[in-house]
Amino acid sequence: MRGWTRDWLLLLATLLLVLAALLPPVAMERHVFSHLLVFDITQSMNVADQSIDGASLTRLAWSKRMATQALADLPCGSRLGLSVFASRRTLMVLAPVEICANYDELEQAISQVDSRMAWTQASVIARGLYTAIEAAAELPQPPSLLFISDGHSAPPVDEENAPEFSAPRTPVRGVVMGVGSLMPQPIPRSDSSGRFIGWWEADDVVQRNRSEDGPDSQEQLSALHERHLQALARVTGLSYARIDSAAAFRRASQDPALAQTLRVPTDVRWVPALAAALLLIAFFLPRRAAVSLDRVQI
Repeated sequence: MRGWTRDWLLLLATLLLVLAALLPPVAMERHVFSHLLVFDITQSMNVADQSIDGASLTRLAWSKRMATQALADLPCGSRLGLSVFASRRTLMVLAPVEICANYDELEQAISQVDSRMAWTQASVIARGLYTAIEAAAELPQPPSLLFISDGHSAPPVDEENAPEFSAPRTPVRGVVMGVGSLMPQPIPRSDSSGRFIGWWEADDVVQRNRSEDGPDSQEQLSALHERHLQALARVTGLSYARIDSAAAFRRASQDPALAQTLRVPTDVRWVPALAAALLLIAFFLPRRAAVSLDRVQI
């Protein structure tokens, strides 16, 4: 290769490397997601009927682990907010923020979600979901909703039907995510500081069916109340998904129906950096080849 050509290759590669160092993010259209993640923090979510690598986890701890893993898979430009549900209301902890710029903070916020944050022991799932939808609808560019719950209501409700729902003017999309085993398990009981003090007994809770001649409805036990969550999803226009693996959580959170096309800052520095690398390869390879030929002639 001629000397002047090699000099131009080196100069152009240098200029491209400088460009790669200085090039700011470029606004480009991308498919991203904007979610408001809601955790049910009522006491039934402390049932330890989930596991990872053989280790037993509560429904809440397992849900947090799945959410953290899914967070890492969302594309940059996506946004995530955080809320918690207890009693009859969902309260927002963190408004949606861009995930890549705030990844550590989001991961820390999810890890801090705890049942001790609950302000009362009741659990009216329908009201929790409805208020979550209302909160999402009031946000700028309303996010989709990821509502994570085992569906266990206390006091108990008619599982086949859902209370009347008044849809907000701004429609909200999302997924009701069901967690928990289908096998009923005892519910841990804790005091106000979150210290375990035993198990909920039949006489401690409201039973749907109670009589002297027959068994009660075992409301002191908890399983995934899937029919109730499905009924709530239908009346609100959301979809329903049973979340029994990281893959299931990922599919639900990255459902194409929830994607948004937005102009977001995109890092394109790799383009001039790659071009510079190719030019440097072209610059050095001929010289090495020539040296090899000289050695062969000697």
